Amino acid sequence: MTGSLEMHPLFLSIGNINSHIRMAATSHAWQCVAFMPIPKFETHPDYQSILQARVWHKCVDLVTANLKRAANFSVYIPDPNGHIQYCFTPLAAWMADLPEQLMIACIAKSASPVSEASTKDFGDDVRHTPHTAKVTINHICELAKDANPWDLARFQKLAKLLLLSGVHLPFWRDWPFSDPHIFLVPEILHTLHKFFFNHILKWCKEVVGDKLDKRFKAQHKRIAARHFAGGVSHIKQMTGQEHRDIQRTLVAIIATAPGVEAGFLQAIQAMIDFIYQAQSPVHTESSVQKMEDALHKFHDYKHAIVDAGARKTQSGSVKTDFYIPKLELLQHFTTSIHHSGLPIQYTADVSKRLLCTHCKNPFQRTNKHGDFAEQVIHILDCEEMMRQYDLYMMLHTNDIPLVNAIEEEKEEVHMEDPTREWISRVLPSELRQISAPCTIHNHFSTGILSHNVQTALHVTASPDARNTTPDAIIGLYNLPDFSECYGEYLKHFVSPSNLSCIWHSFNHFFLYHKLRMQLRSTFHPSMVMPSQVVQAKPPSNEYPYRCCDAVLISSGDNGMYSHESWKCTNE
Repeated sequence: MTGSLEMHPLFLSIGNINSHIRMAATSHAWQCVAFMPIPKFETHPDYQSILQARVWHKCVDLVTANLKRAANFSVYIPDPNGHIQYCFTPLAAWMADLPEQLMIACIAKSASPVSEASTKDFGDDVRHTPHTAKVTINHICELAKDANPWDLARFQKLAKLLLLSGVHLPFWRDWPFSDPHIFLVPEILHTLHKFFFNHILKWCKEVVGDKLDKRFKAQHKRIAARHFAGGVSHIKQMTGQEHRDIQRTLVAIIATAPGVEAGFLQAIQAMIDFIYQAQSPVHTESSVQKMEDALHKFHDYKHAIVDAGARKTQSGSVKTDFYIPKLELLQHFTTSIHHSGLPIQYTADVSKRLLCTHCKNPFQRTNKHGDFAEQVIHILDCEEMMRQYDLYMMLHTNDIPLVNAIEEEKEEVHMEDPTREWISRVLPSELRQISAPCTIHNHFSTGILSHNVQTALHVTASPDARNTTPDAIIGLYNLPDFSECYGEYLKHFVSPSNLSCIWHSFNHFFLYHKLRMQLRSTFHPSMVMPSQVVQAKPPSNEYPYRCCDAVLISSGDNGMYSHESWKCTNE
């Protein structure tokens, strides 16, 4: 072994933290428990991967020894209220991309990490039998009888025949109730978004051609979404957010493109539907069924992708199969939802961020030589101790109990981060002293509210234009029917006989080119969502046809606007 050239952090969290808190990288809900070595061995290249995988499993075996002991015999652990709890620590979920899942499950690259499917089964529209831990362990035991695990040439050859990787001591072998086909949960970023970029978008590029870029360039610009001014064909790598931005409009963009047949469009739409359904923050039996229906629909129409010549090899020849490993993983989303809960809480987006905060950024503060790993660990330890000491001193100085007394405020709007929420209750003036995620600004306390208090609007104190007449608005925004529409709106508030008087009284307007709109969470009404900017800029040299965002408005049960639809809370 020549030494470790790379260090990969291993993060650990607990399952009783609310998912929306745990998946915020700045909530300090994840602990960096180890830096995994990636050694280079002085041996034949064919044995590098199997030896590296064995080292990885051995390291995880050492790191999780106490967790496995607690899972077997239990352990007493204090909770946030100071009470001692009798606890077990099963392995609930492991977030990893496909290569890491194969390494964890000790499965060969030509097979699925969670089922008995192999390469030629990846395109099937069926859910294959789970590949359980018991099956893997039995295969390894049989292999060990026929070949010494350290006789790499023979052991690896026999392992491949059983679709195994050659790891003989998986870290999960003695962890009770730990089964790879259960704890290897679907990972949103790589299984869905990367699959979309590597396959679905590529199919659309093949069918639509250069016109796909032209349609993205002509797309309306809006705040909080990327506008692909240069198209999407030339981009080799994208972030998860950019994948989401393309997914939002891809179906509409290709719907009327020349060469796009109905079957091809149905297949793409079905896969986009599956991706959106999988990211739902709440799942029911009906929503899970919709996911399965969308995936079945894709398989029903996938032949149109082959007929259009969209599936191609690197050499440019047309492929007629769908031997895509990630396509097979989609079959197990519904099973994972029943076993492990919502897939949206298992995404590598947070681990990508943690990689920056726990590895890349601290590395820049080291001397970048020799024991840089130890230096990074020392930096992280110092930051954590300083954060905890600051919190302790703030509470101790103000004579506040150190136990977080949790208050149930189901009906009140609350914040995301539990530490900040606690400090805002006991020491609101000291919030600036703690390190925590930025809270979502609550416009429900100072904004303009809808009558059902489900929507809040916020505008600046100074409008962009004052005392603007209807004629000026017609000319500025090129809205010839503005007066007629405004008159129809006024009829909902006054009788027709008084309309002329009202018109003269309310014929000058304050104009705002943008405002902020905030909603309550559909699934958790006590939480508010981040506000969104809505813009309505008049025509300009940069935007000859205006720059306006579309907003969907519910007008009520009777289809009419009510004079109580909005009220200002600061009046």
